[in-house]
Amino acid sequence: MIAIPITLRRIVTLLIVATAVAFPRVAFTQCAGIREEGRWRNLDNNGEPSYIDIKMVGGCGDQVLNGEQTGSSTHYTMRVWVKQSTGKFYGRPTVNAVYRPWKRQQWLQGNVSTGGYQDQMWVHVEERDQRSQLHVFIKHKSLESKPSSQSEYWFAK
Repeated sequence: MIAIPITLRRIVTLLIVATAVAFPRVAFTQCAGIREEGRWRNLDNNGEPSYIDIKMVGGCGDQVLNGEQTGSSTHYTMRVWVKQSTGKFYGRPTVNAVYRPWKRQQWLQGNVSTGGYQDQMWVHVEERDQRSQLHVFIKHKSLESKPSSQSEYWFAK
């Protein structure tokens, strides 16, 4: 066995740690997710929708390999779940969502068709009751002669 002086071992260890800190490996990098992402449950047991699924789809959009953009563009989707009279949940078709300014903040907005209405869903995560909750504002826009309306709910993960 080769004897290595203690000072040399300390220097080598220090160099390894310094290199790991100074040059983080690409394998450890990740996309930054959005706060709205995930499955959210309506805190109002009689409120509809009962659940909302929000996803970030695509790559980071900022990955570069050999000077070429490799990440696909990022977009967001929203799917709402409503409770049927049988007690089972029905997932309305997934829709695309985009960030839009509203009430001096960025809200994720998607349009969900619900028969004679188009629900304009506006969602934003806020700290409420010392935890993150999804603030949901829905503009129920009538596509027929029915009156339009609006509703507001809070959701939790």
